[in-house]
Amino acid sequence: MIGALAAAIWSHISSWLAPAGVALAIVAGAFFYGRSSGKADAKAEQAKANAKAIKQARGIEDGIQNMGASRVDDALSKWLRDGR
Repeated sequence: MIGALAAAIWSHISSWLAPAGVALAIVAGAFFYGRSSGKADAKAEQAKANAKAIKQARGIEDGIQNMGASRVDDALSKWLRDGR
């Protein structure tokens, strides 16, 4: 009697177990796909920001190279605390 009841309960549970597993797999797949896509977007955005910073730094370095020594000293004097 108890064995038959347990078999009936297991039959009802197992009929819902497979669809629940499939639904859980779909949700997990969507979550991990979105997460990896977000990582790729963040990396691309960071690479773009790095390229922009490198270009800006190169422009500043080129500008300093084209200045004379006295102009460089004047431009940097506002950043130095050497008693001026």
